[in-house]
Amino acid sequence: MTQLDGSAIPGQAAPVGPPPPAQPPAPPAQPPMGGADYAAYAPTAVGGFPAQTPPPGAPIGPYDPVPGGGYATPDASQGYGYDYQQQAGYTYPGVPVPAAPKQRNPVMLWGGIIGGVLAIAIVIGLVVLLQPSPKPNPNPGPVADSGGTSTSTSAGGTRGTTGSTTPDSSNATYKIAWNTDKDPNADSSSQLLGVWGSTSGSDSFAVRADTTGIRAYNLADGKQAWNVPVPSGSKELCTASRSRNAKNIIAVSFNTGDYDCSTIGAVDIAQGKLLWSVKATPDKLSNPALSVTDKVVAVGSLGALNIDNGQSVWQFKGRGKDCSVYGAAAGSVIAASDRCYDTGLQKSVLQVVNAETGNPVSQAIPLNGQIERIDAVISTQPLVVLMSGGTNGDYILPFDDSYKPGNPMSTKEAGSDSLRLSGQSDPVSNNVVVGKTLYVQIDGGKSGINAYDLGTGKRLWAVSAPSSSDDMRLVPGTTKEGKVRAIVGQGYDKPAKLVALSPNDGSMSDIGTMSMPNGLDIGMSMVQYFIPDDNSQVIAYRRNSGYAPPLTKWSK
Repeated sequence: MTQLDGSAIPGQAAPVGPPPPAQPPAPPAQPPMGGADYAAYAPTAVGGFPAQTPPPGAPIGPYDPVPGGGYATPDASQGYGYDYQQQAGYTYPGVPVPAAPKQRNPVMLWGGIIGGVLAIAIVIGLVVLLQPSPKPNPNPGPVADSGGTSTSTSAGGTRGTTGSTTPDSSNATYKIAWNTDKDPNADSSSQLLGVWGSTSGSDSFAVRADTTGIRAYNLADGKQAWNVPVPSGSKELCTASRSRNAKNIIAVSFNTGDYDCSTIGAVDIAQGKLLWSVKATPDKLSNPALSVTDKVVAVGSLGALNIDNGQSVWQFKGRGKDCSVYGAAAGSVIAASDRCYDTGLQKSVLQVVNAETGNPVSQAIPLNGQIERIDAVISTQPLVVLMSGGTNGDYILPFDDSYKPGNPMSTKEAGSDSLRLSGQSDPVSNNVVVGKTLYVQIDGGKSGINAYDLGTGKRLWAVSAPSSSDDMRLVPGTTKEGKVRAIVGQGYDKPAKLVALSPNDGSMSDIGTMSMPNGLDIGMSMVQYFIPDDNSQVIAYRRNSGYAPPLTKWSK
């Protein structure tokens, strides 16, 4: 593969991605602007590449665009921002304490003690008698069994105790089938990295990866089927691929110390087995974006590894002597932007390459922002990417089926915060792309869902929860008819509603109701819901398993 001018193609350097767990983000570099013509990317032979200046980065979050200039801006405004509410605590009536006698007469002393005890008993009795009887919970959520034993499995993991079998007595359409047991090794730092295996009727397991390892649970009863722990020599998992290939293989990266996540591994989630792990590059990688095909593990800012053994297939090579590359792998492609400081070169370009070969599938797109670069891949079919640091702020860039870029769409709505978008490397989704429509979760004073035309960047419609105290959560995937779905809260101790949204105007059609256990948050970004296209079941994966069961299943 060669550049557009016939010369050789771009390379890899230490990427700048989202900060690893508990590591403070590095401040973005401020390279000079300017430059001339661009030349495309090309993969090189297997081998390392020289240390290079990391590309500048910008944290994900609301950014206001620089006034002037032109991305298509969604019309209408709606306030965003998180609104955390703390539940007030309880207070209890005090108990009077009898005064001590002035003299130490034994009769008086014992009489005072006995009188005090009687007074305490009378007060407690009155409190109990006057206390109103609590109302029964109409939708009791099952509680996972505590304790229990575990035995080794052939997959090398452990089998946990059965999830809660407390009957769900609610009249909801979807009743809680089980909760998995809370992981005894999990704590508040065990963060969700990826989920697989609950979107198809042929799946037997629901698989959850967090920083402490990968665990599979039987969909029939919630029992743990196997566990792949963090291997010796690594501290924790860093990232995981969203996709799995036809052989049920996923990719993960490991932190081997100092937040170096350049060790990559492949895991067979049908058997619960780590197939291999390799140090993919001598350079340090921070939270690499991963993807898998039937042939390779794609590593966003590096290149690709053979899916069978982890050997390097190809790597990026810089356009000049002083270049760095930042890439986001998703599906069968890598969207990569670089930054070069060589005289006479275009400072930064964006290009989409085939993950298996490294060959470009799109034309090179010059980037003129001072710190402009690829931030995330929002969707793979069609390809939609999130760009940060543009001359007019952050923006969304869609591509057609031939990877020709469309019109950029600003993430900023007039009078509102920027849209909070998730990428393919994020375990919890805030957005869904269906055809030319982008659906985005809106959180704030009143949660809801907005729909945007990717061709024009204009808002098509917006729907919201019934009240500011209720949540509305966008669900990944669609029904068989291609409609997106949402879970809508209806108040405390009431079943939530599962609805389908019309692509034309956002009108809701009921699918069913779901009994909601106390403490399960519908909104925000604390839970990822998965529902097959036939709406037969619902699986909730909690982002943090340190305080609650990691999975809950509902069935009709």
